Amino acid sequence: MELNFRQKDEITIVDINCQELNHSVSHEFQRLIAPTLENKNFILALNMSKVDFMDSMGIGTIITLRNRLMKEKGNIAMFNINDRVKKIIDIAALNKIFKLYDTEEDAIAGLRED
Repeated sequence: MELNFRQKDEITIVDINCQELNHSVSHEFQRLIAPTLENKNFILALNMSKVDFMDSMGIGTIITLRNRLMKEKGNIAMFNINDRVKKIIDIAALNKIFKLYDTEEDAIAGLRED
């Protein structure tokens, strides 16, 4: 698992560079994203373009991340979501608690509006 971080003003773009966000990478994901939160970067946009699958542990991991950000008055969005992952998000009703966008530009604009 590899995460790349880019900054767009107050928003941290997180490129998730793995095919599956699942039980085998969820702890690594949390470990890699922790320094961003320690630096008080509480507005995140997750680039999901390379993620082809999420299991319940992956879903739980991003929900935990969202809950932590909300406690800090932060915000989170996901963008570039492929059809397979979009179906998983819909089945898990994550579209009710996450802002979902087609592009990075849309995600940045949406997060800035909040």
